[in-house]
Amino acid sequence: MLGWQFRLIKALAFIHKKHLLSQVDFQNYYEDQHAPLAKSLLAFESYERNYIDPIIQCPIKDLGSISVFKYASEKSLGILAEQMSSTPGDTLRKDELNFMNVPLNFYVFTNSTDESSFEFKRKIFYVAREHNQLRRLDGIRGIEKISENLIENPQSMIGIPEYGVSEELSVEDLTMVASNFPEVMLTNTSS
Repeated sequence: MLGWQFRLIKALAFIHKKHLLSQVDFQNYYEDQHAPLAKSLLAFESYERNYIDPIIQCPIKDLGSISVFKYASEKSLGILAEQMSSTPGDTLRKDELNFMNVPLNFYVFTNSTDESSFEFKRKIFYVAREHNQLRRLDGIRGIEKISENLIENPQSMIGIPEYGVSEELSVEDLTMVASNFPEVMLTNTSS
């Protein structure tokens, strides 16, 4: 595991499922086909898929995954951009059409320090539109802040706070969190 103890560039990609594709089929295709293809074609420093967990209703319709890409420098990001503008990028974009609703996908670049290097099986993300929303889940038992994921060029949102969920938290606990904070997106992590 890479320990990111410094300011890093993260791209958070909000990946939408193809219409009528189940979450299970979306996740299986992503893990079995697309992620291995991407890893074989591109040079990633860190590539993590966070699949929407259906036990809590996601506030973004048909969202299948929040994929997180981490880069140590602008140079690293530039190398990936070059790869995406060549044949490997064309191959990946063609494959995306098999399971993604590509026109709905969007991504944001963030500049933040990860506060935790622990690898969580579950995470919570949400959109913060004001500074006072960046710490909404701080201090809740069983939920640990990973990063505020401050957006580089904020417009309608200023950050995408990211929290790890401890294994001791029950489904009932998570449902309670979601009822108090309906904007949360619960995910299962794969890297």
